[in-house]
Amino acid sequence: MKLIERIVVFVVISIAGGSVSAEITSYEAESLCRQGEMKYFSCELQNSKKIASVCAKDNISPDQGYVQYRFGTPRHVELEFPGKHIAPRGKISIVNVSRLRDGLGSHLKFSNGSYTYVVSNAVVPGEVYVEKNGKIVFDEICKGDGYTPFDYAVWDGIEYGVENRVDDLNPYDR
Repeated sequence: MKLIERIVVFVVISIAGGSVSAEITSYEAESLCRQGEMKYFSCELQNSKKIASVCAKDNISPDQGYVQYRFGTPRHVELEFPGKHIAPRGKISIVNVSRLRDGLGSHLKFSNGSYTYVVSNAVVPGEVYVEKNGKIVFDEICKGDGYTPFDYAVWDGIEYGVENRVDDLNPYDR
């Protein structure tokens, strides 16, 4: 639902005397980031109609503020990682996986149980994939045809990770 549609729905419900969840009206358009948060990355996925967003607040170093990955829709966020607003050190990392002359291509990674999640802009327009036991169990490309950069602030706010086997699993990067 686009931002203007959300505003119209909110106004109509308000006039009718109903109520609306703050969760539905507090997200930015095309993102699951809330008002006051910085959007490090966000895209609507092609086949699932869901949104993958990386949102941050007061994150000027890996030890300050928070960074949170969110997946779902504005009406129902299915996954928030980490579950609490905590500093990202040891939880989320960023890796430069550029194999292009222009230096484009990064993976923001985190593990949740036996799953490793990768938010990638190494493929245009971007993708999200999930690995378990060396195999991709979820892989969705972002809508659009342009490069989806990470916000520059991510390089100060998140610790640098190490490229490893999960970075080579991307079937589109071969």
